Amino acid sequence: MMKQMLSQVFVLIAAIGLLTTGCEKILGTMNDFIYSTSFEKYESMDAWEQGASAEYKSDAPTGGGNRSLYVSGGCVVPHMILDMGKVKSDNLYSVSFFGKVLANGGFVQLYAEVSDSEKVLLGSIQLTEMDWKEYLLQSSTPVPVGYNLKIEMSAGGFIAGGMIIDLLEVNELK
Repeated sequence: MMKQMLSQVFVLIAAIGLLTTGCEKILGTMNDFIYSTSFEKYESMDAWEQGASAEYKSDAPTGGGNRSLYVSGGCVVPHMILDMGKVKSDNLYSVSFFGKVLANGGFVQLYAEVSDSEKVLLGSIQLTEMDWKEYLLQSSTPVPVGYNLKIEMSAGGFIAGGMIIDLLEVNELK
């Protein structure tokens, strides 16, 4: 009798939680992320082309942990590249992240690549805010099957620049 009553109370509490919080926040959405990182020490940078030499800053937005990815460099761009691997279906993708400019702004670009000479730009965002701001980049066209999905980040060049990125999430939009 007591076990039955406890299980009924649990079901009631769970139902109230789903209704007040929203099913999407608890159970996820149809567009669950395919890549997510907040650049903490325990997180791998293996998918990043310059991951072994990545630099970090002890600055993060609310909910972002203790550090963020520092993007800056000289004339050779891009400064950081995330390679998501070959695309298996021609869907749209979104990239969300928090960014903060330290000097002279920067760019985050989403593109598909089949070779160094054949790239399809899917979208680009210029970072301009000196305070943490959430950004959303959505592909403007479906990614061709067999192409590699990549995210490029650049800040600086002929004129010194820098930005920090945190809470990066890539979603496949179905």
